[in-house]
Amino acid sequence: MASFSIPLTGLNADQTELNTIANNISNLNTTGFKSQSTSFEDLFYQQVGSSGSGDPVVAGQGVKVAANSTDFTPGSINTTAGSPSDVALTGNGFFVLNNGGIPAYTRAGDFQTDQNGNLTSADGLAVMGYPASKGVVNTNAPLAAIQIPLGATQQPQATTQFSLNATNLNASAAVGTVVPAQVTVYDSLGQSHVATVNFTPSTTALAGAYSGAGDTYTYTAGATSDLIVSPSNSITLGTTTPTSVAIPAAGETLTQMATSINSANVPGVTAAVSGGGTTLTITGTAGNTLSGTVPALTQINPNQWNYNISLPPGDASSAANNTGTLTFNSSGQLTTPAGNVTGISFGGLADGASNLTFNWNLYDANGSPTVSQVASASTVGGTTQNGYSSGSYSNFSIGSDGTISVQFSNGQTQAVGQLAVAMVNNEQGLARIGDNNFSATLASGPATVGVAGTGGRGTMEGGALEDSNVDISSEFSNLIVAQSAYEANAKSVTTFDTVTQATINMIR
Repeated sequence: MASFSIPLTGLNADQTELNTIANNISNLNTTGFKSQSTSFEDLFYQQVGSSGSGDPVVAGQGVKVAANSTDFTPGSINTTAGSPSDVALTGNGFFVLNNGGIPAYTRAGDFQTDQNGNLTSADGLAVMGYPASKGVVNTNAPLAAIQIPLGATQQPQATTQFSLNATNLNASAAVGTVVPAQVTVYDSLGQSHVATVNFTPSTTALAGAYSGAGDTYTYTAGATSDLIVSPSNSITLGTTTPTSVAIPAAGETLTQMATSINSANVPGVTAAVSGGGTTLTITGTAGNTLSGTVPALTQINPNQWNYNISLPPGDASSAANNTGTLTFNSSGQLTTPAGNVTGISFGGLADGASNLTFNWNLYDANGSPTVSQVASASTVGGTTQNGYSSGSYSNFSIGSDGTISVQFSNGQTQAVGQLAVAMVNNEQGLARIGDNNFSATLASGPATVGVAGTGGRGTMEGGALEDSNVDISSEFSNLIVAQSAYEANAKSVTTFDTVTQATINMIR
Protein backbone atom coordinates (compact mmCIF):
# COMPACT_ATOMS: atom_id res chain seq x y z
CA MET A 1 0.00 0.00 0.00
CA ALA A 2 1.28 3.43 -0.96
CA SER A 3 0.20 4.74 2.41
CA PHE A 4 2.98 2.66 3.96
CA SER A 5 5.56 2.68 1.15
CA ILE A 6 5.74 6.45 0.89
CA PRO A 7 6.73 7.14 4.52
CA LEU A 8 9.07 4.13 4.36
CA THR A 9 11.01 5.87 1.57
CA GLY A 10 11.23 8.89 3.85
CA LEU A 11 12.51 6.74 6.71
CA ASN A 12 15.17 5.22 4.47
CA ALA A 13 16.27 8.62 3.16
CA ASP A 14 16.31 10.16 6.62
CA GLN A 15 18.30 7.19 7.91
CA THR A 16 20.94 7.86 5.26
CA GLU A 17 21.14 11.51 6.30
CA LEU A 18 21.41 10.56 9.96
CA ASN A 19 24.22 8.15 9.10
CA THR A 20 26.02 10.86 7.13
CA ILE A 21 25.72 13.33 10.00
CA ALA A 22 26.91 10.69 12.47
CA ASN A 23 29.90 9.94 10.25
CA ASN A 24 30.77 13.65 10.07
CA ILE A 25 30.60 14.04 13.84
CA SER A 26 32.65 10.89 14.43
CA ASN A 27 35.37 12.29 12.14
CA LEU A 28 35.47 15.66 13.87
CA ASN A 29 39.16 15.11 14.76
CA THR A 30 40.21 13.12 11.69
CA THR A 31 43.15 14.76 9.90
CA GLY A 32 42.15 16.21 6.53
CA PHE A 33 38.61 14.80 6.71
CA LYS A 34 36.04 16.34 4.37
CA SER A 35 32.44 16.45 5.59
CA GLN A 36 29.45 15.28 3.57
CA SER A 37 25.88 16.43 3.23
CA THR A 38 22.84 14.48 2.02
CA SER A 39 20.41 15.88 -0.52
CA PHE A 40 17.06 14.39 -1.57
CA GLU A 41 14.77 14.30 -4.59
CA ASP A 42 11.22 13.10 -5.04
CA LEU A 43 10.29 9.78 -6.68
CA PHE A 44 8.09 9.24 -9.76
CA TYR A 45 4.46 10.37 -9.75
CA GLN A 46 1.33 8.33 -10.55
CA GLN A 47 -1.61 9.92 -12.35
CA VAL A 48 -4.81 9.21 -10.49
CA GLY A 49 -7.18 11.31 -12.59
CA SER A 50 -7.62 14.70 -14.20
CA SER A 51 -9.24 17.98 -13.30
CA GLY A 52 -12.23 19.52 -15.00
CA SER A 53 -9.89 21.52 -17.21
CA GLY A 54 -8.04 18.40 -18.20
CA ASP A 55 -5.04 18.93 -15.98
CA PRO A 56 -3.57 15.67 -14.68
CA VAL A 57 -4.02 14.81 -11.03
CA VAL A 58 -0.89 13.01 -9.82
CA ALA A 59 0.19 11.51 -6.51
CA GLY A 60 3.83 11.30 -5.39
CA GLN A 61 5.43 8.01 -4.43
CA GLY A 62 7.95 9.26 -1.88
CA VAL A 63 11.59 10.41 -1.69
CA LYS A 64 15.05 9.08 -2.39
CA VAL A 65 18.63 10.15 -1.70
CA ALA A 66 19.88 12.21 -4.65
CA ALA A 67 23.50 12.60 -3.54
CA ASN A 68 25.92 12.57 -0.67
CA SER A 69 28.06 15.58 -1.58
CA THR A 70 31.53 16.18 -0.14
CA ASP A 71 32.61 19.59 1.09
CA PHE A 72 36.22 20.03 -0.07
CA THR A 73 36.66 23.37 1.69
CA PRO A 74 40.13 23.36 3.35
CA GLY A 75 40.22 22.82 7.09
CA SER A 76 42.21 24.99 9.48
CA ILE A 77 45.98 24.46 9.69
CA ASN A 78 47.63 23.55 13.00
CA THR A 79 51.37 23.32 13.56
CA THR A 80 52.80 20.11 14.99
CA ALA A 81 56.05 20.81 16.81
CA GLY A 82 58.77 18.24 16.34
CA SER A 83 57.07 16.35 13.50
CA PRO A 84 59.01 17.09 10.28
CA SER A 85 57.05 14.43 8.36
CA ASP A 86 53.73 16.24 8.93
CA VAL A 87 52.64 18.44 6.04
CA ALA A 88 49.46 20.33 5.23
CA LEU A 89 48.06 21.35 1.85
CA THR A 90 46.67 24.88 1.79
CA GLY A 91 44.45 25.18 -1.26
CA ASN A 92 43.46 22.73 -3.97
CA GLY A 93 44.83 19.28 -4.58
CA PHE A 94 45.67 15.96 -2.96
CA PHE A 95 48.79 14.12 -1.88
CA VAL A 96 49.51 11.06 -4.02
CA LEU A 97 49.86 7.59 -2.47
CA ASN A 98 50.64 4.17 -3.94
CA ASN A 99 47.85 1.75 -3.03
CA GLY A 100 49.20 -1.56 -4.35
CA GLY A 101 50.13 -0.05 -7.69
CA ILE A 102 46.94 2.03 -7.94
CA PRO A 103 47.14 5.75 -7.14
CA ALA A 104 45.24 6.94 -4.09
CA TYR A 105 44.71 10.54 -3.09
CA THR A 106 44.48 12.10 0.35
CA ARG A 107 44.41 15.40 2.20
CA ALA A 108 45.83 13.83 5.36
CA GLY A 109 49.50 14.72 5.59
CA ASP A 110 50.24 12.89 8.84
CA PHE A 111 53.06 10.97 7.21
CA GLN A 112 55.77 8.94 8.88
CA THR A 113 59.00 7.13 8.02
CA ASP A 114 59.44 3.38 8.27
CA GLN A 115 62.61 1.52 9.27
CA ASN A 116 64.04 1.96 5.78
CA GLY A 117 63.33 5.68 5.61
CA ASN A 118 60.36 5.34 3.25
CA LEU A 119 57.83 8.12 3.68
CA THR A 120 54.40 6.54 4.20
CA SER A 121 50.85 7.51 5.10
CA ALA A 122 49.42 6.61 8.50
CA ASP A 123 48.07 3.34 7.04
CA GLY A 124 51.40 2.41 5.44
CA LEU A 125 50.94 3.49 1.81
CA ALA A 126 54.01 4.92 0.08
CA VAL A 127 53.97 8.68 -0.46
CA MET A 128 54.76 9.52 -4.08
CA GLY A 129 56.72 12.41 -5.53
CA TYR A 130 59.45 13.44 -7.93
CA PRO A 131 62.91 11.90 -7.43
CA ALA A 132 66.13 13.85 -6.94
CA SER A 133 69.70 13.07 -8.00
CA LYS A 134 72.64 14.78 -6.30
CA GLY A 135 70.29 17.34 -4.77
CA VAL A 136 68.48 18.24 -8.02
CA VAL A 137 64.79 17.34 -8.35
CA ASN A 138 63.63 16.05 -11.75
CA THR A 139 59.97 17.05 -12.16
CA ASN A 140 59.92 15.43 -15.60
CA ALA A 141 60.58 11.96 -14.20
CA PRO A 142 57.82 9.46 -13.35
CA LEU A 143 56.54 9.56 -9.78
CA ALA A 144 58.50 7.45 -7.31
CA ALA A 145 58.23 6.57 -3.64
CA ILE A 146 59.93 9.18 -1.45
CA GLN A 147 62.75 7.88 0.73
CA ILE A 148 64.52 9.79 3.49
CA PRO A 149 68.23 8.77 3.79
CA LEU A 150 68.15 8.04 7.52
CA GLY A 151 71.66 7.48 8.88
CA ALA A 152 73.31 8.43 5.58
CA THR A 153 76.70 10.13 5.35
CA GLN A 154 77.16 12.97 2.90
CA GLN A 155 80.46 12.83 1.01
CA PRO A 156 82.73 15.90 1.18
CA GLN A 157 82.90 18.39 -1.66
CA ALA A 158 86.09 20.21 -2.56
CA THR A 159 85.90 23.98 -2.88
CA THR A 160 85.67 25.07 -6.50
CA GLN A 161 84.84 28.75 -6.00
CA PHE A 162 84.87 31.43 -3.32
CA SER A 163 84.09 35.12 -3.03
CA LEU A 164 84.85 38.01 -0.71
CA ASN A 165 81.65 39.98 -0.28
CA ALA A 166 81.36 43.74 0.29
CA THR A 167 85.14 44.18 0.39
CA ASN A 168 86.66 47.67 0.29
CA LEU A 169 90.34 48.59 -0.08
CA ASN A 170 91.22 52.01 1.29
CA ALA A 171 92.25 54.29 -1.58
CA SER A 172 94.36 56.33 0.90
CA ALA A 173 96.36 53.38 2.20
CA ALA A 174 100.12 53.84 2.53
CA VAL A 175 102.91 51.75 1.07
CA GLY A 176 103.39 48.60 3.12
CA THR A 177 99.72 48.33 4.07
CA VAL A 178 98.47 44.76 4.18
CA VAL A 179 94.73 44.02 4.13
CA PRO A 180 94.17 40.35 4.98
CA ALA A 181 91.03 38.33 4.25
CA GLN A 182 90.55 34.71 5.24
CA VAL A 183 88.21 32.06 3.88
CA THR A 184 87.99 28.41 4.88
CA VAL A 185 88.23 26.07 1.89
CA TYR A 186 87.94 22.27 1.68
CA ASP A 187 89.96 19.70 -0.25
CA SER A 188 88.71 16.48 -1.85
CA LEU A 189 88.99 14.60 1.47
CA GLY A 190 86.91 17.18 3.31
CA GLN A 191 89.90 18.63 5.19
CA SER A 192 89.55 22.35 5.85
CA HIS A 193 92.27 24.89 5.07
CA VAL A 194 92.29 28.58 5.96
CA ALA A 195 93.21 30.42 2.76
CA THR A 196 94.52 33.96 3.28
CA VAL A 197 94.15 36.65 0.64
CA ASN A 198 96.59 39.49 1.35
CA PHE A 199 96.00 42.79 -0.46
CA THR A 200 98.86 45.31 -0.72
CA PRO A 201 98.96 48.62 -2.62
CA SER A 202 100.66 48.24 -5.99
CA THR A 203 103.93 50.24 -6.19
CA THR A 204 106.65 51.15 -8.69
CA ALA A 205 110.33 51.49 -7.71
CA LEU A 206 111.92 54.82 -8.60
CA ALA A 207 115.52 55.32 -9.72
CA GLY A 208 116.54 58.04 -7.27
CA ALA A 209 120.06 59.53 -7.27
CA TYR A 210 122.15 60.75 -4.38
CA SER A 211 125.57 62.35 -3.82
CA GLY A 212 127.30 62.55 -0.50
CA ALA A 213 130.92 63.60 -0.58
CA GLY A 214 132.09 65.86 2.19
CA ASP A 215 129.79 68.23 3.97
CA THR A 216 126.69 67.99 1.73
CA TYR A 217 124.49 64.95 1.11
CA THR A 218 121.73 65.24 -1.55
CA TYR A 219 119.06 62.74 -2.58
CA THR A 220 116.84 63.46 -5.58
CA ALA A 221 113.79 61.35 -6.40
CA GLY A 222 110.96 61.55 -8.92
CA ALA A 223 107.39 62.68 -8.21
CA THR A 224 106.06 64.52 -5.20
CA SER A 225 104.30 61.39 -4.00
CA ASP A 226 107.54 59.38 -3.67
CA LEU A 227 107.68 57.37 -0.47
CA ILE A 228 110.41 55.59 1.47
CA VAL A 229 109.89 51.84 1.59
CA SER A 230 112.82 50.46 3.57
CA PRO A 231 113.88 51.78 6.98
CA SER A 232 116.89 49.44 7.17
CA ASN A 233 119.59 52.08 6.54
CA SER A 234 120.76 55.14 8.38
CA ILE A 235 122.78 58.29 7.80
CA THR A 236 125.77 59.18 10.00
CA LEU A 237 125.90 62.89 10.70
CA GLY A 238 129.49 64.05 11.18
CA THR A 239 132.77 62.32 12.01
CA THR A 240 133.84 64.36 15.00
CA THR A 241 130.77 63.47 17.06
CA PRO A 242 129.02 60.77 14.97
CA THR A 243 125.28 60.57 15.33
CA SER A 244 123.30 57.99 13.32
CA VAL A 245 119.78 58.87 12.31
CA ALA A 246 117.65 55.97 11.10
CA ILE A 247 115.64 56.26 7.94
CA PRO A 248 111.99 56.80 8.91
CA ALA A 249 109.52 53.95 8.87
CA ALA A 250 108.24 52.50 5.63
CA GLY A 251 105.75 54.72 3.87
CA GLU A 252 107.16 58.07 5.10
CA THR A 253 108.30 60.90 2.85
CA LEU A 254 111.59 62.75 2.34
CA THR A 255 110.06 65.61 4.31
CA GLN A 256 109.55 63.31 7.28
CA MET A 257 113.17 62.14 6.95
CA ALA A 258 114.33 65.73 7.12
CA THR A 259 112.26 66.25 10.24
CA SER A 260 113.94 63.23 11.87
CA ILE A 261 117.41 64.55 11.06
CA ASN A 262 116.69 68.03 12.37
CA SER A 263 115.17 66.54 15.50
CA ALA A 264 118.48 64.86 16.27
CA ASN A 265 119.90 68.32 17.09
CA VAL A 266 123.44 67.55 15.84
CA PRO A 267 125.42 70.78 16.06
CA GLY A 268 126.00 72.32 12.66
CA VAL A 269 123.91 69.74 10.77
CA THR A 270 120.66 70.70 9.05
CA ALA A 271 118.34 69.02 6.56
CA ALA A 272 116.00 70.62 4.05
CA VAL A 273 113.62 69.44 1.33
CA SER A 274 113.14 71.17 -1.99
CA GLY A 275 111.64 70.51 -5.37
CA GLY A 276 108.17 69.97 -4.00
CA GLY A 277 109.33 67.22 -1.64
CA THR A 278 111.52 65.38 -4.17
CA THR A 279 115.02 66.48 -3.09
CA LEU A 280 116.58 66.05 0.35
CA THR A 281 119.75 68.02 1.15
CA ILE A 282 121.73 67.50 4.36
CA THR A 283 124.41 70.10 5.15
CA GLY A 284 127.09 69.70 7.82
CA THR A 285 129.85 71.84 9.33
CA ALA A 286 132.89 72.22 7.11
CA GLY A 287 135.12 69.22 7.50
CA ASN A 288 132.42 67.27 9.33
CA THR A 289 131.96 64.57 6.66
CA LEU A 290 128.53 62.99 6.27
CA SER A 291 128.15 59.33 5.33
CA GLY A 292 125.37 56.76 4.80
CA THR A 293 123.05 55.23 2.26
CA VAL A 294 119.52 56.34 1.42
CA PRO A 295 117.46 53.36 0.22
CA ALA A 296 115.58 53.24 -3.05
CA LEU A 297 112.21 55.01 -3.14
CA THR A 298 108.90 53.78 -4.52
CA GLN A 299 105.57 55.34 -5.40
CA ILE A 300 102.05 53.90 -5.14
CA ASN A 301 100.37 53.08 -8.43
CA PRO A 302 97.02 54.82 -8.05
CA ASN A 303 93.95 52.56 -8.13
CA GLN A 304 95.94 49.33 -8.13
CA TRP A 305 96.27 46.59 -5.50
CA ASN A 306 98.26 43.38 -5.60
CA TYR A 307 96.88 40.19 -4.10
CA ASN A 308 98.49 36.99 -2.91
CA ILE A 309 96.52 33.86 -1.93
CA SER A 310 98.22 31.37 0.37
CA LEU A 311 97.52 28.35 2.57
CA PRO A 312 99.05 27.84 6.03
CA PRO A 313 102.70 26.66 5.96
CA GLY A 314 102.93 22.94 5.42
CA ASP A 315 99.44 22.51 3.96
CA ALA A 316 100.64 22.50 0.33
CA SER A 317 103.97 22.24 -1.43
CA SER A 318 103.13 24.24 -4.55
CA ALA A 319 100.88 27.04 -5.72
CA ALA A 320 99.84 28.41 -9.11
CA ASN A 321 97.85 31.42 -10.32
CA ASN A 322 97.63 32.66 -6.74
CA THR A 323 98.97 36.20 -7.32
CA GLY A 324 97.81 39.10 -9.43
CA THR A 325 96.70 42.73 -9.58
CA LEU A 326 93.32 44.42 -9.24
CA THR A 327 92.72 47.70 -11.08
CA PHE A 328 89.98 50.21 -10.23
CA ASN A 329 88.64 53.24 -12.09
CA SER A 330 88.45 56.78 -10.69
CA SER A 331 85.10 55.93 -9.06
CA GLY A 332 86.59 52.99 -7.18
CA GLN A 333 84.92 50.31 -9.31
CA LEU A 334 86.85 47.19 -10.29
CA THR A 335 87.77 47.14 -13.98
CA THR A 336 90.54 44.54 -14.20
CA PRO A 337 90.24 41.59 -14.23
CA ALA A 338 87.02 41.93 -16.20
CA GLY A 339 85.97 38.45 -15.07
CA ASN A 340 86.58 36.02 -12.25
CA VAL A 341 90.05 34.76 -11.37
CA THR A 342 90.22 31.11 -12.47
CA GLY A 343 92.62 28.23 -11.96
CA ILE A 344 93.97 29.10 -8.51
CA SER A 345 95.64 25.85 -7.51
CA PHE A 346 97.54 24.32 -4.59
CA GLY A 347 99.30 21.00 -5.07
CA GLY A 348 101.05 18.47 -2.89
CA LEU A 349 98.53 18.72 -0.07
CA ALA A 350 99.83 17.28 3.19
CA ASP A 351 96.78 15.05 3.74
CA GLY A 352 97.15 13.37 0.35
CA ALA A 353 94.08 14.97 -1.20
CA SER A 354 93.85 15.90 -4.87
CA ASN A 355 95.14 19.27 -5.95
CA LEU A 356 92.90 22.01 -4.58
CA THR A 357 91.82 24.12 -7.56
CA PHE A 358 89.21 26.86 -7.31
CA ASN A 359 88.04 30.16 -8.79
CA TRP A 360 87.72 33.54 -7.11
CA ASN A 361 84.40 35.18 -7.98
CA LEU A 362 85.13 38.89 -8.21
CA TYR A 363 81.65 39.59 -9.59
CA ASP A 364 78.23 38.59 -8.24
CA ALA A 365 75.36 37.00 -10.16
CA ASN A 366 74.31 40.43 -11.46
CA GLY A 367 77.79 41.21 -12.77
CA SER A 368 78.54 43.75 -10.03
CA PRO A 369 82.06 43.72 -8.52
CA THR A 370 82.33 42.42 -4.96
CA VAL A 371 85.55 44.40 -4.31
CA SER A 372 85.77 48.20 -4.41
CA GLN A 373 88.34 50.90 -3.62
CA VAL A 374 87.18 54.11 -1.94
CA ALA A 375 88.75 56.42 0.62
CA SER A 376 87.42 54.71 3.73
CA ALA A 377 88.68 52.02 6.06
CA SER A 378 89.53 48.71 4.43
CA THR A 379 86.90 46.07 5.25
CA VAL A 380 85.95 42.54 4.29
CA GLY A 381 82.18 42.10 4.65
CA GLY A 382 82.08 38.31 4.54
CA THR A 383 83.17 35.26 2.63
CA THR A 384 81.36 32.44 0.82
CA GLN A 385 82.59 29.20 -0.75
CA ASN A 386 80.97 26.01 -1.99
CA GLY A 387 83.04 23.27 -0.34
CA TYR A 388 82.25 21.27 2.77
CA SER A 389 83.43 18.35 4.88
CA SER A 390 81.58 15.05 5.21
CA GLY A 391 78.44 15.03 7.36
CA SER A 392 75.88 12.63 8.78
CA TYR A 393 72.08 12.82 8.48
CA SER A 394 70.41 14.91 11.19
CA ASN A 395 66.87 15.87 10.08
CA PHE A 396 64.65 16.84 7.16
CA SER A 397 62.02 19.46 6.33
CA ILE A 398 59.32 20.02 3.70
CA GLY A 399 59.15 23.33 1.84
CA SER A 400 56.14 25.23 0.50
CA ASP A 401 56.64 23.68 -2.94
CA GLY A 402 56.84 20.19 -1.48
CA THR A 403 60.61 19.87 -1.76
CA ILE A 404 62.00 17.56 0.92
CA SER A 405 65.38 18.83 2.13
CA VAL A 406 67.68 16.77 4.32
CA GLN A 407 69.99 18.51 6.79
CA PHE A 408 73.44 17.07 7.59
CA SER A 409 75.75 17.66 10.53
CA ASN A 410 78.17 19.64 8.32
CA GLY A 411 75.52 22.33 7.89
CA GLN A 412 74.66 21.32 4.33
CA THR A 413 71.14 20.81 2.99
CA GLN A 414 70.26 18.53 0.08
CA ALA A 415 66.98 17.92 -1.73
CA VAL A 416 65.99 14.23 -1.84
CA GLY A 417 62.62 14.55 -3.56
CA GLN A 418 59.52 16.67 -4.03
CA LEU A 419 55.98 15.74 -3.03
CA ALA A 420 53.52 15.58 -5.91
CA VAL A 421 50.07 17.21 -5.87
CA ALA A 422 47.17 15.72 -7.85
CA MET A 423 44.02 17.48 -9.11
CA VAL A 424 40.85 16.19 -10.81
CA ASN A 425 38.25 18.04 -12.85
CA ASN A 426 35.32 16.81 -10.75
CA GLU A 427 36.17 16.34 -7.09
CA GLN A 428 32.61 15.16 -6.33
CA GLY A 429 33.26 12.20 -8.59
CA LEU A 430 36.06 10.87 -6.38
CA ALA A 431 35.34 7.63 -4.56
CA ARG A 432 36.00 7.40 -0.83
CA ILE A 433 37.94 4.21 -0.11
CA GLY A 434 38.53 4.69 3.62
CA ASP A 435 41.70 5.50 5.56
CA ASN A 436 41.29 9.19 4.57
CA ASN A 437 41.89 8.22 0.93
CA PHE A 438 40.09 8.79 -2.37
CA SER A 439 40.39 7.13 -5.76
CA ALA A 440 39.69 8.50 -9.22
CA THR A 441 36.63 7.31 -11.14
CA LEU A 442 35.10 7.89 -14.55
CA ALA A 443 32.98 10.60 -12.93
CA SER A 444 35.98 12.43 -11.46
CA GLY A 445 38.14 12.06 -14.54
CA PRO A 446 41.82 11.13 -14.43
CA ALA A 447 44.10 12.97 -12.01
CA THR A 448 46.71 15.40 -13.29
CA VAL A 449 49.86 15.50 -11.20
CA GLY A 450 52.19 18.48 -10.74
CA VAL A 451 54.11 20.63 -8.31
CA ALA A 452 52.58 22.53 -5.41
CA GLY A 453 51.86 26.16 -6.21
CA THR A 454 51.45 25.59 -9.96
CA GLY A 455 48.39 25.08 -12.15
CA GLY A 456 45.94 26.10 -9.40
CA ARG A 457 47.44 23.67 -6.89
CA GLY A 458 47.79 24.71 -3.29
CA THR A 459 51.07 25.15 -1.45
CA MET A 460 52.41 23.10 1.43
CA GLU A 461 53.27 23.89 5.02
CA GLY A 462 55.75 21.55 6.67
CA GLY A 463 55.39 20.68 10.34
CA ALA A 464 51.62 21.23 10.20
CA LEU A 465 48.40 19.31 9.60
CA GLU A 466 45.02 20.17 8.09
CA ASP A 467 42.14 19.69 10.51
CA SER A 468 38.78 18.17 9.66
CA ASN A 469 36.43 20.72 8.11
CA VAL A 470 33.42 19.40 10.07
CA ASP A 471 31.45 22.25 11.68
CA ILE A 472 30.01 20.70 14.82
CA SER A 473 27.36 23.40 15.35
CA SER A 474 26.03 22.92 11.82
CA GLU A 475 26.05 19.16 12.25
CA PHE A 476 23.99 19.36 15.46
CA SER A 477 21.48 21.63 13.70
CA ASN A 478 21.28 19.21 10.80
CA LEU A 479 20.89 16.34 13.25
CA ILE A 480 17.84 17.94 14.86
CA VAL A 481 16.21 18.53 11.45
CA ALA A 482 16.95 14.99 10.30
CA GLN A 483 15.65 13.55 13.55
CA SER A 484 12.42 15.52 13.22
CA ALA A 485 11.97 14.35 9.64
CA TYR A 486 12.54 10.74 10.66
CA GLU A 487 10.02 11.04 13.52
CA ALA A 488 7.47 12.65 11.17
CA ASN A 489 7.78 9.79 8.67
CA ALA A 490 7.48 7.29 11.50
CA LYS A 491 4.35 9.10 12.68
CA SER A 492 2.93 8.76 9.17
CA VAL A 493 3.37 4.99 9.38
CA THR A 494 1.57 4.78 12.74
CA THR A 495 -1.18 7.05 11.44
CA PHE A 496 -1.73 4.85 8.39
CA ASP A 497 -1.71 1.82 10.66
CA THR A 498 -4.49 3.38 12.74
CA VAL A 499 -6.47 4.20 9.60
CA THR A 500 -6.03 0.64 8.37
CA GLN A 501 -7.22 -0.82 11.66
CA ALA A 502 -10.28 1.45 11.54
CA THR A 503 -11.04 0.25 8.01
CA ILE A 504 -10.74 -3.38 9.04
CA ASN A 505 -13.01 -2.83 12.04
CA MET A 506 -15.75 -1.51 9.73
CA ILE A 507 -16.56 -5.04 8.52
CA ARG A 508 -16.63 -6.73 11.90
